[in-house]
Amino acid sequence: MRTVFFSVAIGLAAGVICFFLSVAFLCFVLLIVSAVSHNHVDFTLAYRVAAPVALLAAASGFTVMMVRGIRGALAE
Repeated sequence: MRTVFFSVAIGLAAGVICFFLSVAFLCFVLLIVSAVSHNHVDFTLAYRVAAPVALLAAASGFTVMMVRGIRGALAE
């Protein structure tokens, strides 16, 4: 049970960190695109794209920690 809670915590942390990092990166990308094209770009696109990235990061972080926890328990 400890492995599940630890995996959930790591998955949640990975999702939050990746969400904010992807929003920051996409804002810079959209800023450069809008400067080059001389158009006003909708910056809410960064949040709409960052949400699936965060979900994927949370799911992969949870899965990796769960597999590591199960392998560690079996090795002992």
